[in-house]
Amino acid sequence: MSYYNNTILELHNILRPIANMADPSIQTFCCRRALDYHPSYKLMNEFNTDRFNMVCLLSSIIGITGAAYQILPKLELKVPNRFYCNIMQRGKYIIMWLAIADVCASSGILLRSCLKLMHHFQWYDGQPYTFSCIFLAVWIQYFYIVTWFWTLLYAIDMWRAYQDKHSCRKLYHFVAWSIPAIFTFIGLSTLYRPNANCHNLSPKDNVVMKFFPNYFFTFLPVIVVMVVNPVLYSLSTGYIYHIITSYMAQYSTNERKMLDLFKQRFALINLGFYLCWSPNLINAVIVWTSWDNLPSGVMLTLWYLMAILNPMQAFFNSFLYNLLEHTEQICCRCFSTQNRVQEIVECRPLLIANVKGSANSNGYEIIE
Repeated sequence: MSYYNNTILELHNILRPIANMADPSIQTFCCRRALDYHPSYKLMNEFNTDRFNMVCLLSSIIGITGAAYQILPKLELKVPNRFYCNIMQRGKYIIMWLAIADVCASSGILLRSCLKLMHHFQWYDGQPYTFSCIFLAVWIQYFYIVTWFWTLLYAIDMWRAYQDKHSCRKLYHFVAWSIPAIFTFIGLSTLYRPNANCHNLSPKDNVVMKFFPNYFFTFLPVIVVMVVNPVLYSLSTGYIYHIITSYMAQYSTNERKMLDLFKQRFALINLGFYLCWSPNLINAVIVWTSWDNLPSGVMLTLWYLMAILNPMQAFFNSFLYNLLEHTEQICCRCFSTQNRVQEIVECRPLLIANVKGSANSNGYEIIE
């Protein structure tokens, strides 16, 4: 057991240098120096270079720019169809809160990178730096977990919206803000109690219980989003097919293209999330399965990918979720044609006597 503890301590002496990274699990490790010199400090010197911190700084600025674009007010599209107007508004509401959480997380990375560039290794030596390190670690980890929950809630709400079920905004806010707070508190309280010197442990300390909860509560929401969201988007596509065929009373090339647009948008949203957070999962697997023989080249590549891609989530979202508006506008133009026909029927029924309408189970008018 003593050898096991020493092995894990050696592993986290290697991981401690990257406390300035964008990764919300690794960035929280140890805001103080370890007492004993270790050869892995050579690796630490690499991660405390201006070059690495500039990567984090630039990626966070790009992420903030993308998220800010999502938050800024835009010209509202006049949608003639009530159903799709409702879906568009529901989607924009969740996307706005997702962007706000992205701005907060990227801002934390931006501030921490600036402090690292200004103070270098002094970050770990003084009490003010330790307090700042812990505060920023909590800030970044919390808001990243919030973004993952809003990403999950967006898929859930779209799945409900296409069934014409009402939105649960109060419940969404409760889940998106309170559960990440619980996860962050549990993960970081076990890491930082009784002090920030989480690598200078005594032989009696349980190192697994010291570090594992933070990993678990950080990556559990990521895995849930990666597994659940594709399923929910697939189910939503089935409901969209039913809506299109019921409302249009046909399934021609135009309707098929419309459905393909939804499939592409859902696939790109999933792909963007996988791109941003797969390096983190791969890194976590390697850390906990190969701690006695970490491949330094692979780890360096993963760490730099995380420093680039994690803050860029906000920038990617600004493009991927804007596809929502583009797709919905196309659909609204198609549905508005049917609305104009229905208006003619209502205003001049004697001229189009062979057209009659009926309502399906969702309340949409079907033109026969």
